[in-house]
Amino acid sequence: MDLTLCGQSAFYYHRIPPQILGLYPAISLGNMDRRCCGLGSHAVVKDLLHAPLHRIVFTRAQSGSRSLFKSHLLTQEPPPGSFRQTEHGFDVTSPEFTLLNLATQVSRNQLLMACYEMCSSFAVYTPCKRAQRQLDEAISLKLIPPNCGWERVIDVNGKDTNLWKRTPLLSAADIATFAKQAADLRTARRGVKRPRWAAERMTGQTASPFEVQTSMLISLPRDEGGMGINIANNVRIPLSDAARSLYDKTCCYADILIESATDSMGVILECQGRSAHDSEAASLSDAERATALTSMGYDVIQITFGQIKDKKSFDHIAELIHKKAGLSYTPKTKQERAAEVTLRQELLVNWVELFTAKPAS
Repeated sequence: MDLTLCGQSAFYYHRIPPQILGLYPAISLGNMDRRCCGLGSHAVVKDLLHAPLHRIVFTRAQSGSRSLFKSHLLTQEPPPGSFRQTEHGFDVTSPEFTLLNLATQVSRNQLLMACYEMCSSFAVYTPCKRAQRQLDEAISLKLIPPNCGWERVIDVNGKDTNLWKRTPLLSAADIATFAKQAADLRTARRGVKRPRWAAERMTGQTASPFEVQTSMLISLPRDEGGMGINIANNVRIPLSDAARSLYDKTCCYADILIESATDSMGVILECQGRSAHDSEAASLSDAERATALTSMGYDVIQITFGQIKDKKSFDHIAELIHKKAGLSYTPKTKQERAAEVTLRQELLVNWVELFTAKPAS
């Protein structure tokens, strides 16, 4: 039997760090019965993928355990490169095709969140206890290097977080191109509009879920729940000689940059995540960085997740952003407020469980 993961299962597979994937044996699908009832007890499924598995089937006659599989019928040949072989005995849809599958399974906001993660320099993944134990043992015995291309972010106490740094898996342009190529697929026609919409709404490459959440709240059009302000992410800012004397770097990268209608160089929003900014040394570095940018004429606003999660607090931040950027502030209409409520409910969640999570505490 062949197995091709798609949709949510493929998305979660693309999140798994390679140093963890390499610890697990391949699945011998050829040794299983037609319904693959034994697949659910395999370590790869139990520890990494979790049932039910979203899979592609090519005929309606293909069967399998309904508790183990959620099958998605594909009757036409997708664009080249839509499938990738894994080292674990099954195939998985490419990041582009995965997002196209997700377009009909999740909300539009959730799809945009998934697009941001795949197009950015981070992934969110929490290993189960067995995976963590095996990873710790392999690193301590020097059987594998600690990072393998993915670097786990640690908190101020030196403990592991669920945030991993890696290179982006694709770009917004890749998403738009693939959606255009897949437009003739009967099974994808209902879904291609959403990836195109997501590619148009993305504002750049981010480094954490917090940056995505802030970016969407600020940049999405007002009738879609945002503030409707044009922004750019991860913008490189070369430092002047005077600024370098205040902050010993040649350049800075702005989490979020907003063009200003005043004589300011622009408004920079710095997302202060717990893992990177809580130590005394990090706080000092942030202060020096903000002073250097201010000396060059930028307005720097440092924000925390708690400030965007609290609606009253975020409203004050919204007014401050408008003021600093020289933009007129207009209270939202009833319809716009309703759209913002929906956006916040889907956006401000535990990012580990992106499609099923309740609002983050």
